[in-house]
Amino acid sequence: MKARWTKSRVRGRIALSILTAGALALGLTACSGGGGSSTSGLSGNTLKMYTWIGGKADKQQWTDYIAGGKHADPKMSVSFSGPPINDYYTKLPTVMKSSSAPCLVTFQNGRVGQYVQGLEPLDDLAQKNKVDLKAYSSAMLEQLSVDGKLYSIPFNAGPTVILYNKKMFKDAGVADPGLNWTIDDFIAAAKATTRNGVYGFAIPQASNPISTLMAADGHPWADKNGAKLDDPNFRNALQFLVDLSNKYKVAKPLEAAAGGSFPDIDAFSTGQAAMEMQGLWDLQHEQQTLGKDNVGIAVIPSQNGKSKGFIGGSGFGITKTCGDKQKAFEAIEAMTSKSGLEYVTKSQASVPARLDALDAWSKNVGSPAFASVIKQMTGDATPSPVPANQAQLDTLLTQYEVNAFSGKSTVAEVLQQVKAGLGQ
Repeated sequence: MKARWTKSRVRGRIALSILTAGALALGLTACSGGGGSSTSGLSGNTLKMYTWIGGKADKQQWTDYIAGGKHADPKMSVSFSGPPINDYYTKLPTVMKSSSAPCLVTFQNGRVGQYVQGLEPLDDLAQKNKVDLKAYSSAMLEQLSVDGKLYSIPFNAGPTVILYNKKMFKDAGVADPGLNWTIDDFIAAAKATTRNGVYGFAIPQASNPISTLMAADGHPWADKNGAKLDDPNFRNALQFLVDLSNKYKVAKPLEAAAGGSFPDIDAFSTGQAAMEMQGLWDLQHEQQTLGKDNVGIAVIPSQNGKSKGFIGGSGFGITKTCGDKQKAFEAIEAMTSKSGLEYVTKSQASVPARLDALDAWSKNVGSPAFASVIKQMTGDATPSPVPANQAQLDTLLTQYEVNAFSGKSTVAEVLQQVKAGLGQ
């Protein structure tokens, strides 16, 4: 799922006040629609969009996407409102059933499976409007589909990457990582940069590092039944993280974390670690903290050096009750068009879901080297469904995985504790 840096928007853990934004409206030519009354989900000619808004950065994000859509189609008119993300998905089913249901809704990290009863399938509309879906990340399209039907068009892709401190690499005599970075290469870099009280790597919590490492070698971390806790690749990924601390001594062991804290991000930001594994949502923050030219990005290391990406971006969907689905789709088409997303990259750090807009993103945010990494991570990605119980899964993993680092439990025992907590 993920824009200017804000932990509450991406992780959804810090509750902030509900904000609403007024319409950015110019007239929109009336189009024929279907389903519900002709005004359902609209205010005059303006389409209503319900989304997550946790602060100024979220408000700016949606303002920018609407402005990008209007850049592509000056007739487009969309307003937006909604709660912080930690309340968004809880409230969404009720909102979609209400008499004031919006036309447009947004989804983060492919989370559409629980909401399809209130959503309009988009395949026919895409075909009718001659939208080339091949222009978008195929992994994102798969994440935003259920039973072969597409329910949301992606606007950004959030590949997880390695962020590294270029000065620390240079001082340690470590070359910048290439696109064929292997696990052995990564360990060597982490060993070389572990010195003078600084660790080579900051280990993230919960499921994201596990799913990312699995995806790098083409192993989906979840299926329609949920996280694949019995998969040896899942166990091996968690064991590798433990080994980075206990065997290779290149990372601080995970400890019980206070709610809302992100020790891996803090360690990298403060120069206590040379590398971190994060989504690109953290790039802009790290550039501001460490210096734009001092933050590099690298592919996730893989066993064979042919790393695949793990992405979780966001998309726009249309409610079944929308009074003008054609108009709603035209708005989505505009906001996710090449020109619309290129416009957004001027102010947003998030990666566009269209591969043909990546060059514009790299010019505004990073460099051609950045674009090469992101093209590999998004163009060749390992799609996985998003488990309905992922929040509970992450809570349990965060709770129990520290015992593997302390030696109190084995990795196998940790996963059994997580399974028991999930009722599996």
